[in-house]
Amino acid sequence: MAYFGDVERIASISRAIAAGRQGVNPELIDLLALFSGQEKWVERMGHGSRTEIFLRSQGVSPGTIRSLFRGLPRLDRSPATPEEEIVHDALRIDAMGSVGVARLAQQGYRERLSFEEMAARIEEASRSPLKTAAGESLAATRREAMRDFARRLLEEREEFSSDDAR
Repeated sequence: MAYFGDVERIASISRAIAAGRQGVNPELIDLLALFSGQEKWVERMGHGSRTEIFLRSQGVSPGTIRSLFRGLPRLDRSPATPEEEIVHDALRIDAMGSVGVARLAQQGYRERLSFEEMAARIEEASRSPLKTAAGESLAATRREAMRDFARRLLEEREEFSSDDAR
């Protein structure tokens, strides 16, 4: 069975960030959230692709499809439209808080990181820059939780470690 919880979570966070904001295209926000992380797949297929044909068959306007294809590669580093900024922030928020810590711990274990290295990665991830005031508001408690976890991880590591074992 396929798991689409991450996509649903990104879409839900995006909608929360966009709530009450005027002048944004909710359909584009949903599509950016849905296709985020799939930039290379969509690019490889090209603009005359099955993706475009499918989206048109679902009533998505050509302008929205163009905005989707233009926006996907910019989401991570340089969002250029309000819709891209909203989904950018949703992706960052999804990587924060308890969910972010769990993912970073899994990644750190796979990479055989020390607890000190893991704490540093968690602290760094808590500082991810956001583009919207609504995103900053949603991220505040998650940032604090990550910083607290990183601090406590280091404290617990130190508590029963000898100088030689570090």
